[in-house]
Amino acid sequence: MDEKKIVRCERCGKRLKKGGDNYRLDCTIVSDFDGYIDISASRDNIEKSIKEVELSGLTQQELEEQVYFRRKQKLCFDCRNSVVNFIKGLD
Repeated sequence: MDEKKIVRCERCGKRLKKGGDNYRLDCTIVSDFDGYIDISASRDNIEKSIKEVELSGLTQQELEEQVYFRRKQKLCFDCRNSVVNFIKGLD
């Protein structure tokens, strides 16, 4: 028995037709180091920063995503256009 797998847009849920307008989004956002390190940061400031992170209530995943975030999705034509317009600042 050959089961047909229904593929859907992972943004809006619209059914993606085989051979149709289907797109793959591969988005990576990475924290950028500008080359500056504040050498005046003392041990007290570092400990204060660690305490702030602990009290922030953010999960480990949320903290990691502030440094490195990657998303892969299958998109329909409309969602592809929406994402592209957003990135271009047209949205």
